Amino acid sequence: MASLGAYGPAIHAHAGLVSSEPGRRAVLTVPPEEIRLCFNENIEPKFSTVTLSQGDDPIESLGEVQTDPEVPACLVVSLESPLGNGSYTVKYRVLSVDGHVVDYGYGFKLKAP
Repeated sequence: MASLGAYGPAIHAHAGLVSSEPGRRAVLTVPPEEIRLCFNENIEPKFSTVTLSQGDDPIESLGEVQTDPEVPACLVVSLESPLGNGSYTVKYRVLSVDGHVVDYGYGFKLKAP
């Protein structure tokens, strides 16, 4: 019985964000060229979304959501136009390869000189 309990949490684990660029609550002085989200397990890009907004206004100049070919646990979205100064919100909905959906978001600021 003890061994069943040891495996329980792994069975119910969800994809968790391990790192991001821009980082959560980051204050940037240079506009980012991409959004990079890295998770603790591989992600299915075809069933994952990443959005960027400034206040209530969505940023439309995002590229296609892709996985990093060298690190399949990382999603990468290019920014096709430079961002202006202000506060931004990144929201993501990802499907991990184990079938779990994770919805979350975070903010960052751009204060370029």
